[in-house]
Amino acid sequence: MRNLSDISGGNRKWRRESMTGFCRVGAQALKVALLVGVAAWPLELLAQTASVAVQPGTSAQTVASVSGTAEDAEPADIVVTGFRRSLQLANEQKRSADVVSDGISAEDIGKFPDQNLAESLQRITGVQITRSRGEGSSVSIRGLAPDFARTQYNGRTLGSGGSRSFDFTALSAEFVSAVEVAKSPTADMIEGGLAGTINVKTAHPLDIGKTSFNGTVEGVYEDNSKKLSPRVAGLANYVNASKTFGVNVGVAYEQRKYLAVSYEGYGAETGVEAQRNPPIDYNRDGDFGDTYTFNHAQAYQAFPGTRKRLSVVAAAQYKPTDDINVFADYFHSDFRDKGLWYENATRFTNIAPALPGRPYGVTASTIDTSLVPQLVSGSQGFITSMTATGLDHRASTFSQDSRKILNSYAAGFDITDGDMKVSGQASYFKSTTDSLNNGFATISRGVGTIAHPDGLGSPPQVTYGAGYDPLDPSTFFLLSQDFFGGRNSDRNYEGRLDAEYTIGDGFLKSLKAGLYYGDRQNTSVDVRSSANAATLARLSGGKLALVPNVEGASGAVNAGAILKPVSFDTKIPYYPGSYLVTDLNAYYGIIPYSTVIGAVPPQVVSGSGYDVGEQTMAAYVQAGFGSADGRLGGNLGVRYVTTQTVSNGLVPDLDGIIIEPGGVFTTVPTGVPTKVKGDYDYFLPSFNLKYELANDLIVRGALARVIGRPGLGSLSAGTSVNANVRSINSGNPALQPYLSDQADLSLEYYLPKQGLLSAAVFYKHLTNYIINGQVTQTLTAQLRGGGTQTLVFRRNQPLNLASADIKGAEIAAQIPLAYIGDAFDGFGMFGSFTYIDAPEVPQFEGGPNAPLNGVSKYNYNVGGYFEKYGLGLRGSYTYRSEYSSGDGNFFGDGSFVPAYGQLDASLSYQLTPAVSLSADVTNLLDALQKTENNFGLARIQSQIGRRITAGVHLRF
Repeated sequence: MRNLSDISGGNRKWRRESMTGFCRVGAQALKVALLVGVAAWPLELLAQTASVAVQPGTSAQTVASVSGTAEDAEPADIVVTGFRRSLQLANEQKRSADVVSDGISAEDIGKFPDQNLAESLQRITGVQITRSRGEGSSVSIRGLAPDFARTQYNGRTLGSGGSRSFDFTALSAEFVSAVEVAKSPTADMIEGGLAGTINVKTAHPLDIGKTSFNGTVEGVYEDNSKKLSPRVAGLANYVNASKTFGVNVGVAYEQRKYLAVSYEGYGAETGVEAQRNPPIDYNRDGDFGDTYTFNHAQAYQAFPGTRKRLSVVAAAQYKPTDDINVFADYFHSDFRDKGLWYENATRFTNIAPALPGRPYGVTASTIDTSLVPQLVSGSQGFITSMTATGLDHRASTFSQDSRKILNSYAAGFDITDGDMKVSGQASYFKSTTDSLNNGFATISRGVGTIAHPDGLGSPPQVTYGAGYDPLDPSTFFLLSQDFFGGRNSDRNYEGRLDAEYTIGDGFLKSLKAGLYYGDRQNTSVDVRSSANAATLARLSGGKLALVPNVEGASGAVNAGAILKPVSFDTKIPYYPGSYLVTDLNAYYGIIPYSTVIGAVPPQVVSGSGYDVGEQTMAAYVQAGFGSADGRLGGNLGVRYVTTQTVSNGLVPDLDGIIIEPGGVFTTVPTGVPTKVKGDYDYFLPSFNLKYELANDLIVRGALARVIGRPGLGSLSAGTSVNANVRSINSGNPALQPYLSDQADLSLEYYLPKQGLLSAAVFYKHLTNYIINGQVTQTLTAQLRGGGTQTLVFRRNQPLNLASADIKGAEIAAQIPLAYIGDAFDGFGMFGSFTYIDAPEVPQFEGGPNAPLNGVSKYNYNVGGYFEKYGLGLRGSYTYRSEYSSGDGNFFGDGSFVPAYGQLDASLSYQLTPAVSLSADVTNLLDALQKTENNFGLARIQSQIGRRITAGVHLRF
């Protein structure tokens, strides 16, 4: 691998380039302007046909509709509620913003449009989401991976461990008043949001303005599991009579009993026949000199589990005068995901005799040589079907338990003295994620065939023959019980001080300056232990008898007494009607959980963890300007940021690794402690301009230089090893941040009755793009129980090696159909479309070009609603085209998510002014989520099912 100091020095060239990249954006902006001009013409034409011309000085809320007269215009005091109100608030927020932005607003406290914030955000132009167990979990902006989107909570940093992205499953939507997505930065914004900044807002007590209580009681029904779970929330707000002091406290609890059913292929492994253990003649030509690629394993899985989330918010606010505002708030989230992982797997990477002298080997195979150009260099073809004797067949159960606890505290003030306003805020958050899982290496050897009747893009069909019964528990042996998990701790201290001076009525409106300090520490450790068959036989008191020489010298215990059949109803092709898994109740009836974990307590895995510290200081100046008539406005500023990192880790002796025969876990010897420092500093200029071309027609432009910091785990000084998939992964503390010189241009037409038409184009020139440096390394591993095995590993280390230009366009519309006529009053449509043009870059050094991670070329959402007479109906369909997930997987053959669309719907009824009823359906069409590799081999197909939430909302 290359020297880290060389990488660090090479990435210092920005000092010499100075502002060259930023100026380049100005030239690109001319192209952008031309594009938006083309887009603007049909928008303006559509606007003119949709509404009457708005005269100067006339409010958009009082203009007459096309079908009526001035007497039919909306009165100024008309009350808009429900989803229409949330659209209206979002439009007002977008219109008044100083930057290119979008947002979602709640109609009232506890009435955010969706239960999951990420699900709401996907309706914003240019925003895409990924899901975990059917819930929106991470957010991408303009196609860039979630790590490029900075998430804030009331303006301060919010993290959820390890990655720069935020896991939205930890955050309840019950208390959120608005979510803003800023796509162009200003100098006063905390840096790091290369794709954009997401700011989650909750209402302070005096913002609510009255003593009140809002509560929700709902049931959550999972279609796959057929289980009903509770979802309750309440927020109490107190404001004194003089409205100078207020406090509020909110508590929300949600439970989901889900069932996810899936197929997983582990990726295209390339193996040399002679290097298999024992050697395998894949093409049956009588020698062991060939090299072929095949699916490492195919597994049919089910994940029954329960998610519980407790959220608590609290805030206090004191405002004795309009010029003094002092506040404090607290956010707590306790998210637990606990369940089982049933797996029926066949592993063609492991074909061997169960006992010495038993037959094994490939008896038939079909090889596709047309895929050779897409395979790893040296491979002679992909094995599309194979029949084998001595096939590794697993009947496994894994017990999974993870818990994420997040606490965030903040206190601040705003003081205005004449034309001077000073604001300050100090905050702290800590997120801790603990997990401890255990599983069983339960194996049988038989005769099996894998084939792809529907092509490589579909899950394979696995059949058995020659008298082998996959449902006969007596043929299975337990090799070991393995414990694995770890802890990730992410904490951050943050403080900022801002001062703004309002100048007056001239062109220069204001001057603003500020300081920022952040101190973040992220630590991660993996823990693991394993009880082999001899240990399990001893702990069972003879109830599980050790059978010597099964699957190697360590032996195994017969698993017949601890297996049970399971079956699941699913749409996934070739999913087995039933299969065997480990029966945990039966097993722990023989060996209690406390007994086995007490015998082999999990230990920290040497070299796998990391400890990364990051200290950031920043200062900025920013000028606000505008014309006397208020039609022109904007800001110009520069932010200077300096960052220092310290990475601590362990570098192990890789010649001492130990692997389990037939197992999937690797033991790495204790490593040598190491500490590596890094640093970088940048000037980040920004320019935002807004101009009102005509009443309710606004054009915006923005130029900026933005950074996106590497993932905290990527800065690790440690090394981890996985012998099962032949990979060695090292961090790189000398990584520099991604750098983007970017331009934005947008046009917005605000129509009456909460209508909106908008178009935007954007351009990003990315440098310092991080990809994996990759080399091969041969190691001799020790086999637990005796013997050695020579293995060829793929060694990975992240490096700043690439650059990329990303261009795109967005259009959005909100159209109340009252424009057509009074008969359509209450009906409306909304939608957006995003096109992203991104280059291909290699996923590893020297590898073939692949699409930029996370970028879908086409993204759109479309929906409609009806709200009148207290009744609300809404449906929305979101779609994103294929994208690379950024996971090159274990064997470097890519990981791509095919196009996916999902339909959601909701129904509500205002029973009384204080009581409303609601029902929501997520994934109405029961769409499957899929992943495949770079030549179309199915890697994942997952069925999460529909989720129905219904209940009552109370407001007093």
